Amino acid sequence: MLGRKKKMPKKYIVIGIIVILVIIIVILSFILKKERKLNPVEAFLKDGFLTVEKYVTYPFSFIKKKINNYSDLKNTLKDNDILETSIERIDSIETENVELRRQLEALKDELNIDYTLTDYEYLNATVISRNVGYWYNTLTIDKGTYSGIKKDMVVINSKGLVGRVIRTTTFTSDIRLITTSDTNNKISVHISNGDSSLYGLMNNYNYNGNYLEVEGISNTKNVNVGDRVYTSGLGGIFPSGILIGEVTEITTDSYDLAKIIKVVPSVDFNDINYVSVLKRKSEDNVN
Repeated sequence: MLGRKKKMPKKYIVIGIIVILVIIIVILSFILKKERKLNPVEAFLKDGFLTVEKYVTYPFSFIKKKINNYSDLKNTLKDNDILETSIERIDSIETENVELRRQLEALKDELNIDYTLTDYEYLNATVISRNVGYWYNTLTIDKGTYSGIKKDMVVINSKGLVGRVIRTTTFTSDIRLITTSDTNNKISVHISNGDSSLYGLMNNYNYNGNYLEVEGISNTKNVNVGDRVYTSGLGGIFPSGILIGEVTEITTDSYDLAKIIKVVPSVDFNDINYVSVLKRKSEDNVN
């Protein structure tokens, strides 16, 4: 009796079918890539191939989609935690800002200060002209009334106080520097020495020594070399808190009653190319 033929294992049958399908797919993809009109048989085969491909690849696409969704969900949860922490921090900062604004308003009322730097926005400008004969008196910038600049607006740069607007045209403005020789150009200042603020008047600039003079501070008050000098906000033109310079020398007047304080400007007045004009925020609402 002849022995029974051994049946081919199922796994080989499956592998054979897969190999045949791959060969067919390769042949079809080569044929169907040609840019020509398909005949009915080719069109049927193409539709069948795409249908089979759709169902074969669906499980893999489904799994990949779920993995991506899970990854996105983890990232979203992480972002939510960060946002919640940021919101809590913002709430804390806003609470601090409310308290600081309250204290600032109280100080402004107590010192009779109308405006501080927080009440202004900055309009940048370029220096386009400077009279060599009056180098320390005035300069001209490329912004004027067309840009909203008005007389007496304050001008600063990244180092500190530069001056104020004294004349405007449509597209230019003349700036009177704090180093001007005009004796009427007095500015109320305060000197911060860490313990308290002392108030005085800046009313002169020494060209040879390159220093400003501050007077009006009692000889009994303590001022130190290295103390910083700022605008006080008194007088209605210059807002409080603009840096002017640093104390370098302290003497007394001829009566030994008041101090004469020499201040080196924080701004290099020999090298001014760009400035910012301070424009009160409330003026935009008025205009």
